[in-house]
Amino acid sequence: KEAKKRRRSNALARLVDKELLSSADEAHVTQICEDTGDSADQVLATLGLVAETDIAAALAEEHNAPIGQDLPAPDTDAFAHRVNVEFLRRHRLLPLCENDTSINVAIVDPGDDAGPRGLEMALQKPLQLNVITASRFESLFARSFGAIEQAGPKDDTAQMDVTADAERLRDMASEEPIIRLVNRLVAEAAEARASDIHIEPRARDAVMRIRVDGELRDHETLPTTNALAAVSRIKILAELDIAERRRPQDGRLNFPLHGRAIDIRVSTVPTTHGESVVLRLLDKETVRFDYDALGLAPDIVTTIEKSLQQPNGIFLVTGPTGSGKTTTLYTALSKLADGKRKILTIEDPIEYRIEGVSQSQANASIGLTFAAALRSFLRHDPDIMMVGEIRDLETAEIAIQAALTGHLVLSTLHTNDAPSAIVRLLDMGVDDFLLASTLNGVLAQRLVRTLCDRCKAPTADDADKGAFQATGCEACGGSGFKGRRAIGEIIEISNASRRQICAGVNADALAETCRADGYKTLFENGVAMAAAGVTTLEEVRRASKAHG
Repeated sequence: KEAKKRRRSNALARLVDKELLSSADEAHVTQICEDTGDSADQVLATLGLVAETDIAAALAEEHNAPIGQDLPAPDTDAFAHRVNVEFLRRHRLLPLCENDTSINVAIVDPGDDAGPRGLEMALQKPLQLNVITASRFESLFARSFGAIEQAGPKDDTAQMDVTADAERLRDMASEEPIIRLVNRLVAEAAEARASDIHIEPRARDAVMRIRVDGELRDHETLPTTNALAAVSRIKILAELDIAERRRPQDGRLNFPLHGRAIDIRVSTVPTTHGESVVLRLLDKETVRFDYDALGLAPDIVTTIEKSLQQPNGIFLVTGPTGSGKTTTLYTALSKLADGKRKILTIEDPIEYRIEGVSQSQANASIGLTFAAALRSFLRHDPDIMMVGEIRDLETAEIAIQAALTGHLVLSTLHTNDAPSAIVRLLDMGVDDFLLASTLNGVLAQRLVRTLCDRCKAPTADDADKGAFQATGCEACGGSGFKGRRAIGEIIEISNASRRQICAGVNADALAETCRADGYKTLFENGVAMAAAGVTTLEEVRRASKAHG
């Protein structure tokens, strides 16, 4: 016990010396370690006091061991019959590969002497230790020895039909292996910068897929029993009805990960082989409500800000689902929330909380629709209002009424381009003269994947001279892309375009009129971004659905 205490003190002291941990926190962590028997890195990660990478660096420095980088994949076949999987799990160490003189091993806490000594005795060779973070250990372990651990001893209950037994699922969801499974799935998705996790049941198993930079990719296949228990675990955390599997359910939860909280929206739908679940990951600490982070062209940002400086009127953001419309509106609201104006929003759902903005959640079951909320907002003397989406004539008419009575209204609409938004509102039944007098501007946008800076290369095609192509490297996971940015087109409503709206012209004619004011299409702005090496022409064509 005294040896453990000294080891913990040494590791914590290094973090204090580097000003990554306060002396008060050091004493607190030391006391918890002594009371619970947990290691310092486990307590630090649980409390979120120090980043995992800093903990690993301190442990590696203390024990003069290298940080594990570019490690080979564990050779499961070479070690599965020679080691006890539960022993590896308990001591958080992982044999990777073997040569004539030693065995390369990854370990979380090199000060856990019992683990390396036991493994060295079992394998009869000296160990070369490499320090890794706890989350990386979980990922490597699951992909190498996880199937062996899950299989365990032969158990006839694994063959039972658990789909009809809610209590059995509830019990399984509370067991340590399932808790670790769900924690690992979320941690790996977050590490891969995924926006969604999809768990999709099939006839004999379930597939987990993640969406990275807008593209779905297969991540892992789960046995049916484990998938059912994982879904039940997620539903319990999201406070959903675990016994209800016949109708869709929606919920949300806060998931602690590496010292920060990830907000997760959960949606379930019944399918032929069971419940399909989607988890939308919203990392509040990494999102930036900033026009530079969005990636929109500077001239578009200037026009947006000009429209938002108007004391009244309507500003719309259009595009398909998943095009970043809500993020753009949140960015606009964060700039407008200066403490001098009353800002109210009605959203479905509220994705992020914005300081200085009063946000409301729509709830159709109690009559709190977009239109009803807007009508109530008018009695609260707001300066600015945001409605999640204009879906019907009633909401559009109340938004126009608000704009006519001196309010600035922000909203979204589902159209393919900016001029079509005006046609869409007219088709809803909005009076053309009211729309012409209240509309300030319309932004249409899409998201394109951005090229990886490490591996992008100029194209060899003369027709695409000046453009770049994706090649793929370790930094981007071989895809050639890393991250996404918005491309957009914006129309500022001028006197000429107002007259055209009143005359009922079509979208093409309106676009021609707007060109005189500097309007450029999505495709034209995307081509400029591709020429600058930000993305590829293929991405621009895909996003803008243009073939020019």
